[in-house]
Amino acid sequence: MEITWLIILLGVVIIMIIRGKTRKKSSYAEENAGELHFNKEAGENIHLSSPLVYYGENLDFTDDVIRKVLIKYFPYFNRLLPPDQDKFLSRLRKFIKTKIFIIHDVKGYREMPILISASSIQLTFGLDKYLMAHFNIIQIYPQEFIALEPMRILIGNVSGNTINIAWKQFLEGYKNRFDSSNVGLHEMAHALYYQNFETDEYIDKNFKNCFQVVTALGDRIYSKEKERSIGLYSDYAMKNFQEFWAESIELFFENPQRLNSHYPELYNILCDLLCQDPLRYPYHNYSV
Repeated sequence: MEITWLIILLGVVIIMIIRGKTRKKSSYAEENAGELHFNKEAGENIHLSSPLVYYGENLDFTDDVIRKVLIKYFPYFNRLLPPDQDKFLSRLRKFIKTKIFIIHDVKGYREMPILISASSIQLTFGLDKYLMAHFNIIQIYPQEFIALEPMRILIGNVSGNTINIAWKQFLEGYKNRFDSSNVGLHEMAHALYYQNFETDEYIDKNFKNCFQVVTALGDRIYSKEKERSIGLYSDYAMKNFQEFWAESIELFFENPQRLNSHYPELYNILCDLLCQDPLRYPYHNYSV
C-alpha cells in the first residue's frame, strides 16, 4: 500500500514539474482565442461545481461561433464542400447535445466542446451512426493527467462511458497537421471500436461487418511492423492491435499519402470502412 502511494505521489510531482515548465507560456488556445470563453448565455445555470461541468443540451452556440472555431482550428472542416460543411455542423450540434463536458480547469473555452466533438464527427463523417451514444461524458484536462489501475500518466484514454482528453496535446495534434499524431482521433478510434464491439446498443452493423476485413489485414501488417519497422508506426502502436488500429486512424487522416504508399490495401479498406477517402475527396464514390 505504501509503495502504491509513493508511485502516485511521484506521478503527481512529475506532472507538477511538467506544468511548471509550461505555465509561464500561454496555452495555444489562450493565445489564439481569448475572446472565446464561455459567455454568460452559454454557461448560465450549467456550471455546477469545480471541476467545470457543462451539459451539452444547454450549450446553445450560434452558427457563427461554431463556424469561426472550426475555420480557425479544424483543417478537415475547411476542406469540405459547402453542402458537407452544413452536414458536419448539423451532426456536430446533435453530438454536443448528447454529452456532458467536464473540464478539469479553472476556466473553459468554447473551443473545448466544439473541437473535441468535431474530432468524433470527422472520424464518423461517412457513417450512418455517429453519436457515440455509449459515451455520454467527455472529460477535458489541461494537459497530462494521472490514471490509476494501473497507475500511469496519459494524454488521453477511454474508460467506461467516458472519453478523456488532454487539451494541450489535443490542440497540438490539429496544429501540426502532418506529424501523424492526433490524440483526438486516436481516442475517438478507440471509442468507435468500443461502441460497436463492446456494447449492445447503437451498433453500426455495416461498420462491424467491414471491420473483420480490417482485422485480418491489420493482423498481417501488425506482425510485419513488429518484425521490421519501417518507421510508419510508433513503438506504442506495437503494444497491441487496439493501439495499432487507433494509430492507423491517425495516419489515415494526418498522413494518408504515406499510409497509402506503404500499405495501399490497408488504406483502401479504411476508406471502405469509414466511407471516406482523404486523398481523393470530393472525387470519390462515397456519399459524405
